Amino acid sequence: MPPSFYEKAGSLLSPGDIFERLPYIRVPKPLRIARKVRFSVSRKFPLQGELREILELDKHEPDPPFNLEPMGEGEELLANGKMAKAIFLTWGSEVEQDERHGDLHKKEWLIAPVFSLARCPAESAAIIRNGKSPRFFPIPHLPSEAGLDYYVDFRRICSLAASHFQQLPRQWRLSPVALNDFYNQLLWFFTRKKIFFGPVECNKCGNSVDLGVVFEGQPINPDE
Repeated sequence: MPPSFYEKAGSLLSPGDIFERLPYIRVPKPLRIARKVRFSVSRKFPLQGELREILELDKHEPDPPFNLEPMGEGEELLANGKMAKAIFLTWGSEVEQDERHGDLHKKEWLIAPVFSLARCPAESAAIIRNGKSPRFFPIPHLPSEAGLDYYVDFRRICSLAASHFQQLPRQWRLSPVALNDFYNQLLWFFTRKKIFFGPVECNKCGNSVDLGVVFEGQPINPDE
């Protein structure tokens, strides 16, 4: 029997954990910056929240100037945002280090958003489901669901303030075998090279080729 694709999420946040609902963003061009206005607004205008002045980079020259350098607090940028399931990517040791130092609103952790295959045309869904595209990693429906298969979109990997994850429930994570396949696909996406974690299947005969076999004169064991 093949190993399960999912397992129960542990007590510690780690790569492969699945969140039900997190934001992911896309920053459009031209870059728009939101700044608090310096004047008060009459109470006869029923405004909710804080009032902002919307400025465009390379179009407006505000005083003080835009602060877009890596140091400092930076500016509030306007982005296109949506909510979706997400798989956590940041390594566990980095999470623990950030949690020890506190100020999680200043730390950034990575996610990859997850979408329903039902939103894809049938031909595209078949390509994704069969793992034929490096950009998408197919995952089956969660054990608590029925018939809703998904895919991870590596093109939309983004960072979020670590405080987004505080007290956020998570029930499932990728099993070790599924996580290896996930990393395989992720490396394929970034490098266009497949990295194998198990026996390689011959394209001609279909038999498995053990990783101990020498390819192009390079042994797996450097002592050989």
